[in-house]
Amino acid sequence: MDTISKKVKDIGRDYGMPVLCGVGVVAGGAAGYALKGKDGILPGAAVGGAVGCVVGYVWQSRLQELDRIAKEENLKITTEKLTVASAAVVTAVPEQAGLVTQIEDSGMFATGSDQLTPSGQRAVAKLAQMYAKPAATDKQAAAKESQDRRLLIVGHSDAVGNAEFNQKLSERRAKTVGKVMLQAGIPANAIYYQGAGASRPIADNSDPLLRGQNRRVEIVELANEQALVMRAQAEASNTRYLHYGTSTAAKPKAAGSARASSTPAQAKPTGRETAMPGTGVASTPGRTNPTKAAARPQVDFAGTPVASYNWTMAQSIKPKQSGFTLISSAYAAQMPMSSCEADRPRNAGEVLSMVNDQPLQRRATKDYLPGYNNRVWANLVNGHLVTVSPVSILRENAKVDRQPILQLVEDYKLPTQHKPRTMKAVANTYEGESEVLYRVFASDAQASISCMDIVFSKGNAQASQGALFYAAGGDAFVAAYKPIPATK
Repeated sequence: MDTISKKVKDIGRDYGMPVLCGVGVVAGGAAGYALKGKDGILPGAAVGGAVGCVVGYVWQSRLQELDRIAKEENLKITTEKLTVASAAVVTAVPEQAGLVTQIEDSGMFATGSDQLTPSGQRAVAKLAQMYAKPAATDKQAAAKESQDRRLLIVGHSDAVGNAEFNQKLSERRAKTVGKVMLQAGIPANAIYYQGAGASRPIADNSDPLLRGQNRRVEIVELANEQALVMRAQAEASNTRYLHYGTSTAAKPKAAGSARASSTPAQAKPTGRETAMPGTGVASTPGRTNPTKAAARPQVDFAGTPVASYNWTMAQSIKPKQSGFTLISSAYAAQMPMSSCEADRPRNAGEVLSMVNDQPLQRRATKDYLPGYNNRVWANLVNGHLVTVSPVSILRENAKVDRQPILQLVEDYKLPTQHKPRTMKAVANTYEGESEVLYRVFASDAQASISCMDIVFSKGNAQASQGALFYAAGGDAFVAAYKPIPATK
């Protein structure tokens, strides 16, 4: 656990009530003054203090119980308090929206099984008994809490093995924990479960000594169903999970003479650039010299070895200022980042209800981010035309609506140009405040393009950064690729 997380947890466990009582008094007094001037300070402080004390008690009591269970069952449990960001406009979700608890799976489940081991059954039963007790002591508040509260149980795996199998196994494990919650008396309509598989790593999957941290069960206690919907949507495109990839392959070692660069090699034109008719995409008659490598790539994009490339795109994406804030989140700049070359397509399952195994109801939308409504994007890489289409990104949580295909025309605009080569692809998106990382993987492992990372602006339909990855024998290479929207 990072130092910030530990300090916050210790404060919450030992001093949660007095701290939040004080916060409530200050906030309530400020609100009262804003409404009624000096006459509103004392009443506001009294109300704010009461609310703060209740929230503080809930937080403190939960953390104390979790700490006790962790010691009794020798579990590694980490917690994060979930709050609504100040910029979020959500009237039905309280600021103190919930508590996220991660339980590392160190023997809770047998390998490849969704059945709890005897020690896992005992530990989960204790957790279920804790969550079954109302956190509020007042009868009226406890009744409202019982009616409104929602529990989301998420199963997570490492990236070893088949991705689809891991996702389904993690889903069944989450449901198994949900059944124990039911047995403890928590109503079925208050429990939801989800299998995230390997899509949300918190440790390096390429390191056998660390990847086990990704095998975990997450229990999120939320104030109400709207908070549950917010949480599910926010996690789907959370840039936090870019810190680590889902590839288990060992990371390439940099060559002794290679110098790290944050910008992939850009193909240099050898002749005058001319516009491609009807698209506005520049065409280069000549091509650069091939990159020297042990094996020749299928198509020469004149890139540089991945081992000498420092991927920093995600660090330029500012986190969203609306939605949830995790109090103990580490700073992104202090953590490693992974390009698509160290990643694989990610797929988390739906959030399902314990009542009928049906997906959580959400408001369907077909509103697109401006300029990303199924358009064709293309540009040249070392004289080859590379197209990705349709680029289809919804406004809500920057979700991919339609999966793209990649198209390659070698030696574009030369007499010897090849016929278009089409490659099926899968895209994942990660949303920031003003930009979206659009990550594309070719479905065929033998395709001439492995994957792409493109940073799109949410405001002006423009790619600010981009990189294309490809293989040559057992080596990986990267070239600059910033597509532009094709005109009709």
